[in-house]
Amino acid sequence: MWLNQRTLDAIRLMAELSARWPHAVKAADLAEATGITFLNVQKTAHALARAGLTEAERGRYGGLRLARPSHEVKVAEIVRAFEPKDCPANFLMTDEASDPVAKLMFRAHRGFFQPLEETTLAEIEPRLIAQGTRRGDQDAPRIARLRA
Repeated sequence: MWLNQRTLDAIRLMAELSARWPHAVKAADLAEATGITFLNVQKTAHALARAGLTEAERGRYGGLRLARPSHEVKVAEIVRAFEPKDCPANFLMTDEASDPVAKLMFRAHRGFFQPLEETTLAEIEPRLIAQGTRRGDQDAPRIARLRA
């Protein structure tokens, strides 16, 4: 399983917004900090706001900011907002299915998304990862695993 580029861009933008919480960040500053093109930042920012994950404010002191504190936002929420809703196989039904292929796909799907469900934005802030720490500092070894 893999994620599309727009989803990865959204995760990077959200992580950068997390590092700058509670301040609003201009799209140009996000583009520079993340290496994502300005146009793609704008498109992704619009979709993040539509999904209720960010708030956009116009004007001189405006920009984009998280709608909630980073420790309350799971990476899986971002993924769900950007990945297609129509899955070719219904992986989310039940692992009780009698079909061995369905069981295998369910386990694979669950294994892929479990770390995304467990990880908050606070754990993947760019500056904190670079320092090898995170907010609360209680899970520094996990940050090292996330970098690997």
